[in-house]
Amino acid sequence: MSELVVPSEGVLTTRTEKIWLGEDGIIRAVIHPGLVTRLEDAQENVRGFSEVAGGVRRLALIDMRAHAASATRDAREYYAGPENAKVCAAVALLVRSAISRMMGNFFLGINKTIFPLKLFAEPEPALDWLRQLDVGERR
Repeated sequence: MSELVVPSEGVLTTRTEKIWLGEDGIIRAVIHPGLVTRLEDAQENVRGFSEVAGGVRRLALIDMRAHAASATRDAREYYAGPENAKVCAAVALLVRSAISRMMGNFFLGINKTIFPLKLFAEPEPALDWLRQLDVGERR
């Protein structure tokens, strides 16, 4: 499993995530393990994405592979909705197992996003997918 390397500078830390802007203009986030993400956390994380993105709508890579807990229904709905879409042009989620992927696909079926979202096991194919999309700012 390839790890996302969290840089030593330029990282915004919330209760549930570490968020930064990659040199390629793609937002990266790593979910802290073992926490339940509540609506307040989702709102804080989206504000954090907006801050590191400089107010520009960007692509995002979110690593959920160490995340052993879940998100509340309100948090999932918020992530799928228009406030997050103002910040994220598309999202690639990294998940750790086939079960996680199945649960993620279930989430996608219930909480339809208004932006492209796809699940991956490794960062490289996720980044390739994001880069081929014709959406969002990259610089």
